[in-house]
Amino acid sequence: MTPERLRQALDQKQVVIGTWVQTPSAEVVEILGWSGWDFVILDLEHGPYGAESLPNLIRAADASGVAPVVRVPLEAREQVGKALDLGAAGIVTPGVSSAAAGSEAISLTRFPPRGTRSASVSTRQLHYSATPFATLTAEGAVQPLTVLQVEARLATSDLGSILDLEGLDVVFIGTYDLSTSLGLPGQFDHPTVRGAISDIVKRASERGIAVGIWVPDAPSAKFWIGQGARFVTVANNELMLFRAASELRRSVDA
Repeated sequence: MTPERLRQALDQKQVVIGTWVQTPSAEVVEILGWSGWDFVILDLEHGPYGAESLPNLIRAADASGVAPVVRVPLEAREQVGKALDLGAAGIVTPGVSSAAAGSEAISLTRFPPRGTRSASVSTRQLHYSATPFATLTAEGAVQPLTVLQVEARLATSDLGSILDLEGLDVVFIGTYDLSTSLGLPGQFDHPTVRGAISDIVKRASERGIAVGIWVPDAPSAKFWIGQGARFVTVANNELMLFRAASELRRSVDA
């Protein structure tokens, strides 16, 4: 799935399935792409790497047909433009607890006068100047996907204002942080946690905003897709490897 196709799918109310890349390995990204995932989120928050690792990871995504999205903490705002210059399909911003923070995150992905993104004419996104810069600012130009993570109880108090932000494409539920903020870390099936998630899904869906979520496994993914989530991420590359390795090792002794 190309970045353009990813946005088209969301605009058409389709479900897209992705996973997280914690390991800065082009081979990992390629394997995930050739395995059929729609998108990968390259994680600059919890992954042990920075923007210097993105060029080869994004190239690997392009080569294997999976859309690369990058998670960038708000405090590392300078990394947003770098990721987009390299060809990221969009930006995930974690820890958004207010409309003001969400507005700033969206602004970083847009060129003036709609935002604060800095311009360069020779980026990888522009094929090193083979593509004119004006294609990024022309009327109707495809904009980067903006994904805001609401992952603390505080965010739900300002959720209506966050959902009303111009340019918001996906409101993403960080289930671990949300459950932890509710005093129930990792208890995704607890009625309180499930109720909080359901409330976000309902309110976002009413406004036509796609809902994203992290889930640990396929049954959880199917459940929340059934509830209306459309930007669904399952596990991450480290969890996949650990589970597969553990199962294979146990099966040798069985």
